[in-house]
Amino acid sequence: MPVISRLTMQPNLRSLYELWGKVKGSGNVPLLSKVPIERLRDWLPNLAIIAVRQDNDYVYRYYGQTFVETFGVDMTGLNLESLPDTQRNILEHEYDYVLTRAKPTWRVYSGEFFGEIMTYERLILPFAKQGDVVSTLMVAAYEVKNDGLFDIH
Repeated sequence: MPVISRLTMQPNLRSLYELWGKVKGSGNVPLLSKVPIERLRDWLPNLAIIAVRQDNDYVYRYYGQTFVETFGVDMTGLNLESLPDTQRNILEHEYDYVLTRAKPTWRVYSGEFFGEIMTYERLILPFAKQGDVVSTLMVAAYEVKNDGLFDIH
């Protein structure tokens, strides 16, 4: 597993990535069943768990309370089709990328939400039900304060 610099990844994401690596062991994709829900307690407000269905249809099985409060909608039970086209296309591309590689991905991004520019660090972790076939994506995101750098005028 690659070493992640303490300066590059937000501590909550780094610790989730480290948990993923421990559960993964020597395999390629860890089994979701190896992660007891109580081990995820600290991340749950900033976590989304997404089921991968046939034809790469992504359905939110869990949508954390921080996301619900920030974006004003609970996506639990909904798929990407319920999102605006621009957002859906970005997420679909990102989820397809993780699904194809069967490896985690991490990024920092800024976007306009409700007239405000917000910056997030985001980690996507692949999980399997059995074998190495990715069946679930775990997404954690934390807001990074941008100190008005991207304010809209």
